[in-house]
Amino acid sequence: MKYIPANKLQAWRISNEPKQCPILGEGYNKYCVDHDHKDGMIRGVISSEANTLIGKIENIFYTMCRGKSENICDVLINIGEYLNKPNTNYLHPVGCKQLTSRFSRLKKDDQEFALHTFGYTKEEINACKNIKQRVKLYELFLKKEFYGKNKTKHKTKACLDTGKA
Repeated sequence: MKYIPANKLQAWRISNEPKQCPILGEGYNKYCVDHDHKDGMIRGVISSEANTLIGKIENIFYTMCRGKSENICDVLINIGEYLNKPNTNYLHPVGCKQLTSRFSRLKKDDQEFALHTFGYTKEEINACKNIKQRVKLYELFLKKEFYGKNKTKHKTKACLDTGKA
């Protein structure tokens, strides 16, 4: 085991800086020396963003999950496998709100384009007179059309009924 004093750490980082971050890949240019918080040993040079990510993962794993250091790699592999498995094709209520919120921030033209892409006609889209109605139509699409609750012809009731949508 060798010790690198603080005044030599920058030079060590520069001489060991990779062409790209080994965790996050290309597109990062601010690097730091990463170390294991359990034993203090340097693991390598990674982007500052990757270092923050690893730090958060480790802190949560060790504190909230009461994990053991020898298990963290298995847990990360399990997370990767879990995230790569197919979704259930059921829309979560929070997921619906998140998608609807993102849709509401789109420009009008982009909202109309998206609705058209989802199969709504120009007449159905134009029946929506404001952003609230377009968002309501999008939410209807998410809940009834895309996720299979109602595979019938599109209904623009959200736009035509009261104008309060």
